[in-house]
Amino acid sequence: MSERTTPAGGGGVGVIAVRGRPGLRSLGAYLLSGEREHPAVAIARSLDADEPVLAPGDVRAIVGADPQIYYLPGEEMLVGLRGVLGGALALPAGGVRVWWPGLSVDSDPGGHPSVLALDGEPQASVLAQFAREFDLSRPRVRQEIRVIEDLRRLAERELSLAREENRNMKIERHDALMRAQAAEASLRDAMRQLEEMGK
Repeated sequence: MSERTTPAGGGGVGVIAVRGRPGLRSLGAYLLSGEREHPAVAIARSLDADEPVLAPGDVRAIVGADPQIYYLPGEEMLVGLRGVLGGALALPAGGVRVWWPGLSVDSDPGGHPSVLALDGEPQASVLAQFAREFDLSRPRVRQEIRVIEDLRRLAERELSLAREENRNMKIERHDALMRAQAAEASLRDAMRQLEEMGK
């Protein structure tokens, strides 16, 4: 079952610990709800210790007061969530993930990023990476990034076309120069032949 609790390092931030199938079903239904207005965050248990991979209080400081924060302490819960969301959108062991509103099983995983704590990586480094992913994956930010990427691709295509056009112009100019030089040589030959005939 899901219960509002504060796991080690929680600091009274209202984390929901997911235990058992009812809690897992409740989490899955909440994540896939079309009416959800706020992001949801889940924290897995650390691979090195029996505590969350990131302190929930630190995560709360990044995500603000509105998002629900879930703690999935066991492998069984992670496997169960994988069955609900699919592997690409599930919470990895030893990781933390944000799911933005509008989540479906077909969603782009990049829009709902996860951060994995590597072996021996300092918690501050993992937290900084999560903060960056959280900020850059905000739907409005992702939309702006898509617009910028589209403009960049368009600019690259135009640059490529301009370079091709410039190359073609250089080739044409070279060909015209060669034709002019050949015509000049022919004219000189013709003039020499006329001079010889006039003698």
